Amino acid sequence: MKKILIIVAIIIAILCTNKDESIVIPNNAIRFRVVANSNKLEDQIIKSNISISVQDYIYNLTKNATSSKETKEILLKNKNNIEEVVKKYMVMNNLNETFDVSIGNNYFPKKSFKGINYDAGYYDSVVVNIGASKGLNWWCVIYPPLCLIDETKEETEYTTLVQELIDKFNM
Repeated sequence: MKKILIIVAIIIAILCTNKDESIVIPNNAIRFRVVANSNKLEDQIIKSNISISVQDYIYNLTKNATSSKETKEILLKNKNNIEEVVKKYMVMNNLNETFDVSIGNNYFPKKSFKGINYDAGYYDSVVVNIGASKGLNWWCVIYPPLCLIDETKEETEYTTLVQELIDKFNM
């Protein structure tokens, strides 16, 4: 009898869990994306390192922003500085790769990460395209600040934290 009750409880738990349930990032979110030149290992390493450098710079710029509008104004005002962060990385690593930094309404493909769905579409964002921009990309959300979330958290904790941040910054 205990085994039957346990099996029934597991089935109920599975049926009650909605795998398609998602947290929707608000329309006023500002995203961040770095697209690699290609999927070659060296290009992916460059993308990863640039994403870290630019993310750190953007975080320091926008950490005290209280709205999406303020964050966007800060980013636009500092576009040249963001470009300098990428250029500095290229120079320090003797790379002759071209790049482009776009701040504005950029296209993002549909993404899904740890139970959170990000719909495809045009979003306010910072996009760094490296070279031919035909490789895998790295992405996160600048506002509300979801880039620096600890990826070691369990999925439930992560989605709860993301929802709390969205609720806090959703104005």
